[in-house]
Amino acid sequence: MLRLNKTALAVSAVLLTCAFSAAAEPVLTVDTIVISGSRTAEDLLDVPSSITVVKPDNIIRQDNVADMLRDLGSVNLVSDGTPGVKHVSIRGENASRTLVMVDGQRIDDAKTKSGTPLLINPFFIDRIEVLKGPSSVLYGSDAMGGIVNVITKQASEEPFSAETGVSYIGSGNGFSEYLNLSGTVGKFSYLLGGFNTDMGDMYLSDRERLDNTSYYSKGGNAQLSYAFTDESILTFKSEYFDLNARTSTTDDGAYSQFRGHIPKWERIKHTLGWELNDINEYFAKLSVSAYYQENNKDFSSQVTSRGPFISVENEQDSFGGNLQLEFSLSEMFYLTTGYDGRVDELDAISSADISGRGGPVLSYTDNDYQQTSHALYALLETYLTERLTLSTGVRWNYVKTDPGESSMDYVRADGSFSNTHFVGSAGLVYRAFDNGAFRFNWSQGFRVPNIQELYLTTMTGELQLGNPNLEPETSDNFELGFRYEGNLLTTDFALFYTKADDYIDTQLSSFGGQGMPFVVYQYQNISEAESYGAEFSISYAFDYLTPYFDITLMEREYDTGSRSSKNTGTPKVKGRAGLKLQTSYLGVPYYVDGFVRFATASKNDNLDGTSYFDNTRYGGYAVFNLQAGCSFGEDEQYQLYVGVDNVFDKDYQTTELIKEPGRFFSAGFSARF
Repeated sequence: MLRLNKTALAVSAVLLTCAFSAAAEPVLTVDTIVISGSRTAEDLLDVPSSITVVKPDNIIRQDNVADMLRDLGSVNLVSDGTPGVKHVSIRGENASRTLVMVDGQRIDDAKTKSGTPLLINPFFIDRIEVLKGPSSVLYGSDAMGGIVNVITKQASEEPFSAETGVSYIGSGNGFSEYLNLSGTVGKFSYLLGGFNTDMGDMYLSDRERLDNTSYYSKGGNAQLSYAFTDESILTFKSEYFDLNARTSTTDDGAYSQFRGHIPKWERIKHTLGWELNDINEYFAKLSVSAYYQENNKDFSSQVTSRGPFISVENEQDSFGGNLQLEFSLSEMFYLTTGYDGRVDELDAISSADISGRGGPVLSYTDNDYQQTSHALYALLETYLTERLTLSTGVRWNYVKTDPGESSMDYVRADGSFSNTHFVGSAGLVYRAFDNGAFRFNWSQGFRVPNIQELYLTTMTGELQLGNPNLEPETSDNFELGFRYEGNLLTTDFALFYTKADDYIDTQLSSFGGQGMPFVVYQYQNISEAESYGAEFSISYAFDYLTPYFDITLMEREYDTGSRSSKNTGTPKVKGRAGLKLQTSYLGVPYYVDGFVRFATASKNDNLDGTSYFDNTRYGGYAVFNLQAGCSFGEDEQYQLYVGVDNVFDKDYQTTELIKEPGRFFSAGFSARF
């Protein structure tokens, strides 16, 4: 039985007059335009890659960006125990192999093993484009598994408009509030947004409260544009996100008493861009952008009250830019080409009381580490016939990493790491029907080791060493698919196979046997990984009812050179099935939607010490969810929402460190003016 406080009961009583329902974030269908597949706007049916587009129609449902993606095929959310921050894994790849972008510009984190955090305002989003499979030709390093490209909101065409909302989320008995303002006055447009989220400790099944899992996040966005002409636009964007979180786990092994605190995890970014369109008959578009980004994180952790205590302060500055040219060479050829450049600078201060008893403190600094990247890319779209299109791409990359100064001498670097690498892609799209297309795609991926993997000595409960002799990771991906987008029927099917070499992971190191009082790991190039599977989604809109079904079948094998295993923590079957009702009552439109998330049991083998954990098993699950919503007002400008997640209070886990929340209630209200 749900245990709701008086506030939640009052809100639910109002909202239940609208409907009961359950729905994940809707996926766009007919006439969807995307930009991630070719770095320029095009019809989704013309893209040779697998792309899913999520457009939140009710953003008050989620308090973070990752949760908007949890129901997508081949997408798994990964948590390192930090509440409010989840990472995205695509097609079984480690989250560090998912490139995260905002408006086509990457978010960098040079010192992490968990993957890039989605430190993004969840209430300032127009849509999210998720591209599955290697995308390194267009976007460079890290896009081995795929990309998550968050597209921010656009300014209203009216002089002034506003939207605001408040939501209650019972998994942590917390609230979120947001406000967005926008408008266009003459040639000038503006868009401002801010949000605040305050969550308490998370509740597991049976209303068990997991201590040390509260978090507080806040942020703001600004976008200012000036249109010199209809074809020439200058835009300035600014982003701010700050998180204060406490970290815990439900692990029953060595990490059962792990506790951490992140008093500051801050991302600040400023971007200036200029676009010039329709220059002449052949020169279609010129775009230039430059950005500056800060990523600052303070972190402390301890295993047991008297165990090792670790404290880390990271400061990363990133400078980057892009120059892109688009040419309509003829009715047969369209060329997109450009330059990407980026510089990451990292400083860190680390300290550890290894004994946990106030003994000698191991303290060291890392200063002036730098990674510089230059790239040239080109994508040529050739319209062989009215229905058959060939896309071919190539990218040249040069990456140089310079070691700074460190007071820790376990990792000795004699010089800079530099690498030059070419990647290619080729894809065919056949528009068999006006609303349907077959696609075939071959694409290569690569990932350059970051500063931490090359040079740094870091502590994450265990000591892990960098390795300046690492090689870049590489991969080849093959995909065959079919997509149909009709007014009633929407379906997408894909078969894929990926072969990756020179994987970078940590292994138990020989350093640990030289009288050191703790276990030591070091980054190494692990041999290879193979993934293959099928993704299938379908929905059909009857008069009022829309049944839908998504499923991913996948096998992944990891090989360290001496041992191999198909137990990589990736479920062989994962999906979602639901039924949605959309109708109206007394002129008020509402929807009713119930759905089940499901996955088969999976294991994660510790091969040759590649994990800090012993072999781990995750049980299969089927979790039923209900949510509800309605719109009212002259222009349906008001929205009410209510939902119950994990209705049957399932006790389940999808990642190593922490279980999923038990049954919880959520509700919210939003308005547009």
